[in-house]
Amino acid sequence: MMNQGWRSKNDTARPQLREPNDEKQMNAVVRISEQLAASPWVRRLAQLGYGAKGLLYVIVGTTALLAVVNVGQRVRGTRGALNLMVASPVGRLGVAFVAVGLGGFILRRLVQIFVSPKIGTAPKRFTRISRRVGYALSGLGHLGIALAALQLVFGVATFGRAEVTPARTWILRLLTSMPLGSSWILLAGLVIVGIAIFQFYLAVSRRFAVELQLEQMSQRVRRMTFACGVAGHAGRGVAFLLSGTFLIYTGLFLEVAEAARFGNTVSTIETRSLGAWVFFAAAAGLTVYGLYLLFAAWYLRLIATW
Repeated sequence: MMNQGWRSKNDTARPQLREPNDEKQMNAVVRISEQLAASPWVRRLAQLGYGAKGLLYVIVGTTALLAVVNVGQRVRGTRGALNLMVASPVGRLGVAFVAVGLGGFILRRLVQIFVSPKIGTAPKRFTRISRRVGYALSGLGHLGIALAALQLVFGVATFGRAEVTPARTWILRLLTSMPLGSSWILLAGLVIVGIAIFQFYLAVSRRFAVELQLEQMSQRVRRMTFACGVAGHAGRGVAFLLSGTFLIYTGLFLEVAEAARFGNTVSTIETRSLGAWVFFAAAAGLTVYGLYLLFAAWYLRLIATW
């Protein structure tokens, strides 16, 4: 009986002695994230981030629209937009605003990884995991843009015309240098096409509205926000679809040495009638998406109430 009592006493104590530290640390991270989710300062910093991101998209989309109709030179990507900004009268002040704002956007994405949305039906486990992965990738992507902006602010680096290279060229250089290069290119293309499909889903379902304070909008502003959100996400979907299709075609049919030449071929598609309309739609969508981000910046919801 004494042995049984001794075992029972230690059995009940054993889970307390072996309580993992990782679980305690995770609970602490979740509690901190929930506090940040309810912080007005996190919301204000994120508003700056949405505004900065919207400004970059408007610059990229507008210059692309003008380039399609042969007016001016196209700015390729966010680094090209930063390069254009630093050459403007506002110069480094505007780029500094982008860097600080994107820092707030990254903080919001970090908090969203640990704080699940409470509006609507509870998402399934796979949906929660995929959203958290998406938030993490979004934060990492914008971290690169913020670091590039900081380099411009402090004069560590300058971006000339040679660096306004399409992102697909750098992706190809990275992927083709890895073992089984064509397989990695194909996989990257499929992932980007998946992102494009998700953008179309957001446009159709209007899921993007979960982050907005719709109750604070007038009917007119709400209609404009939804119109920009639907058209903007659809335009992003077209842009991602073009990039993903390019990588899939490269991975399936082209050798590594031919990839660069095919990049030049893609550039000539913009001058063809049908291709020009496709690129025009993508550029217009990116511009409208920038306008949507500006609306979202003004009416952004606290993460704790989304």
